[in-house]
Amino acid sequence: MLEQVMRQVEYRCFADLHLNRVDPFYKELCLIIAEVLVLDPVSIIKINGSNIYAHLVQEVFLRLQNDHVRLVFKNFHNVPTRVYNKKAYLRTALYNAVFEIESDSVNDSNCI
Repeated sequence: MLEQVMRQVEYRCFADLHLNRVDPFYKELCLIIAEVLVLDPVSIIKINGSNIYAHLVQEVFLRLQNDHVRLVFKNFHNVPTRVYNKKAYLRTALYNAVFEIESDSVNDSNCI
């Protein structure tokens, strides 16, 4: 599953051209995505403090792309306070990234 996720988010594109390596944080994000995708669909996951069926979260995580993961990376490294439950925080951040980017693209359109 990890390899599938790495293809889905175009993991190779995260490589730093100068150092020729990928920041380990990107792999951590891919592992979190893969972990959610292999959960029993009727299990419960806590997202934003709410209990949500895994199959609903999995549908959102299947939409994650390179831009979503980059957004989570950037936002996490700009958090001014300490994150105590990093995995739960990142799971929620990945979930929200899909909606953030979609709402930004809707707001950027000329539709009224």
